[in-house]
Amino acid sequence: MIRGCLVLGVLWCAGAASAAGAQPLLVEALQRHGVALPERGFEGAFDDGLAPVTPIGPGSLAAPLALLATGTRAERINAAYAFGVLAGQSAKGVAPEELGAAVQVLTEMIGGPDRRSRIAGARVAGRVLAVPLAAAPVPAPPAGLLAALFGLLNQSNETEQLAAMDALGRLRQVQAVPSLTERYYFYREAGRRAEAGGALEALARIGDPSSVALVQAVAADRWAEGRDPTALAADFARARLLKDGSVARIRQALDDRSRRVQARAYLIELGPEP
Repeated sequence: MIRGCLVLGVLWCAGAASAAGAQPLLVEALQRHGVALPERGFEGAFDDGLAPVTPIGPGSLAAPLALLATGTRAERINAAYAFGVLAGQSAKGVAPEELGAAVQVLTEMIGGPDRRSRIAGARVAGRVLAVPLAAAPVPAPPAGLLAALFGLLNQSNETEQLAAMDALGRLRQVQAVPSLTERYYFYREAGRRAEAGGALEALARIGDPSSVALVQAVAADRWAEGRDPTALAADFARARLLKDGSVARIRQALDDRSRRVQARAYLIELGPEP
């Protein structure tokens, strides 16, 4: 029997969140704002940095919010990525009560038993709570989120570690600098290039002065050369902390299909040059 209910401040019917109806509801929510779902689905839309063409308004987030609260594991993961796409970087157009409710569920996902849910929760929380690079002071994260992310960082799976580092960097929490610095050197020593790049990217976003010497060393190191995502993360760190003209190489990467999304995101974060 379908019953009316109030979920996360949104009037919703539990029966509408069935496995059969969940995906079309999320697809409709994205399409209503000009977002066409790629072949890789909701996570693919999130990965590609897709964003609403029209502003979100009352009711825009009803489907992802309801499924975050009541859906199955797979539905919650899809709903998390759909919410991340609609809310966008720093969730500027999202009502505080909607953002707070979503982040509460995302925090629970990060600390939960399912790996894919943990990764989705961290990635989406990092994006919707991202603190702009120029913002000062940096706000404190919602209760429990930082602890959940540090817990995820200590998981053995490399994708979980990367998701945790990405979120910690976007939140720009100085408390994470010692752990991220230690991870950077550990990953480099172990030959884990992608994870080392993730730690470096996170340190660049936080922008603590203690990281300048590390980035200066990277600038003089052939390890940072190449055309992979880690080399581009090194350029981002140099542009952010050294302001040495590395932004030109990030612009060049816009012509590289494999790094175009990454480069575009960096340029948006860095903003116009002074």
